[in-house]
Amino acid sequence: MKEHKNSIKLDDLLDSTEPFATFHDATLHKIQIDYGRGEITAAFELSVGNPDGITGQERERRRNGVLQISGLVYWAQDPPESNVTIGPLWLSAADLIEKATTMTARKLKPILSPQLFSWYFYFSNINAFAYLVAKEADFKWENA
Repeated sequence: MKEHKNSIKLDDLLDSTEPFATFHDATLHKIQIDYGRGEITAAFELSVGNPDGITGQERERRRNGVLQISGLVYWAQDPPESNVTIGPLWLSAADLIEKATTMTARKLKPILSPQLFSWYFYFSNINAFAYLVAKEADFKWENA
């Protein structure tokens, strides 16, 4: 039986070339949204270091990659706090929308289906959530 898209977590998109890769504590450097084509391209820097590595360099290694979304159904981001400085966004949490308890997530839950990817993102440095619902999602490492 094929796994439902709405149960696939963001980290499940990462391939085995980086066994310790995670979106936790990732940095979002750039996001392009093309509503006409229903596409999002998001450039991230992810932690790929071995948490049990001997050196700090082994533990703290990072790598760039791109999250490519097509068949966009929904994208929204809460406004940032007013005292935020400009810079990359720090993604400290990301999970399935069905696990979120925010008002926006509760409103989105009725439109979710097994055929759709559905995630929430929490960016700590701006104290804001974002929500993504789409038909297709893929992640590729830069310089792979």
